[in-house]
Amino acid sequence: MEKNKILITGGCGFIGSYVVSMLVNTPYKIFVLDNLSTGQKENIPLDRVSLTVCDIRSEEAYEYIKVLQPNYVIHLAAQIDVQTSMQEQPYDADINIMGTLNVIQACKDLPNFKKFVFASTAAVYGNNTDLPLTECSTTTPTSPYGQSKLVGEQYLALVHELYRLPYATLRFANVYGKKNHSANDVITNFWRRLVQDKSPEIFGTGNQTRDFIYVEDIARALIEAINVFPCGVYNISTNEQTSINKVLGIMNDLLGNDIPVKKLPERPGDILDSCLANDKFVKHTNWLPEETIHSGLVKTIIGTNNQLKVGVK
Repeated sequence: MEKNKILITGGCGFIGSYVVSMLVNTPYKIFVLDNLSTGQKENIPLDRVSLTVCDIRSEEAYEYIKVLQPNYVIHLAAQIDVQTSMQEQPYDADINIMGTLNVIQACKDLPNFKKFVFASTAAVYGNNTDLPLTECSTTTPTSPYGQSKLVGEQYLALVHELYRLPYATLRFANVYGKKNHSANDVITNFWRRLVQDKSPEIFGTGNQTRDFIYVEDIARALIEAINVFPCGVYNISTNEQTSINKVLGIMNDLLGNDIPVKKLPERPGDILDSCLANDKFVKHTNWLPEETIHSGLVKTIIGTNNQLKVGVK
């Protein structure tokens, strides 16, 4: 019996490489589509995975998917930086809307297609203060990034209605873990400055909160989602709020640092507080987040510096 094929767009990137590593020992044939703009082919086992290098916006990507005829697609390829989206809105929309639509269109008439898993974001909720946010909460994006991801969600839901394409949209909370040094999230930025004995930078008071979720928990959720029913939107989160100041405090404790903080003005597009309810996904799958913010930061810091000796409290 032929193995089911899973195509992972952006599979050489931060989250994608974790998904690939978890899938290589399963009875699936793994295919990766990545333009290597941020991901690296060294992140995946090329002897066990088929890699095609091209852009999700291209005709080449469309034709590749049509010929491959995957049974599942986990769509991770995206422009993910809020500040980049503020400065380069057409670029953000081109990748996150037109690129996503290109992949969806390639999948919609495939034979034996079983699930399109779309990586979305808590940014679609904007500054909605009715926490914790559920999948039915109002979506009011405050950045082009959040808006472009919401449009991608809507296209996917529409194609499901028109052509019965099976899908699951996963709205991620704030994902963290070991990233490359070009990443621009708050935890990577803290790490980059702390190890150089520079003052960590906080935009605003630092009292703003996020629902931080460790990358391995996200990767497991993406794999669970290929079998989740019913089709629709699911929050992937810890259902807990953690302030930026608390994150920095934990990292300072783990690193043995006490470097003064540099406070900067709030940035446009940033939300104040975020917390997502994960009850719906938990109910329909065997998934639960395994890492706390402390244990996840321990794994992140050890993964970033193998010489560092960190004790779990």
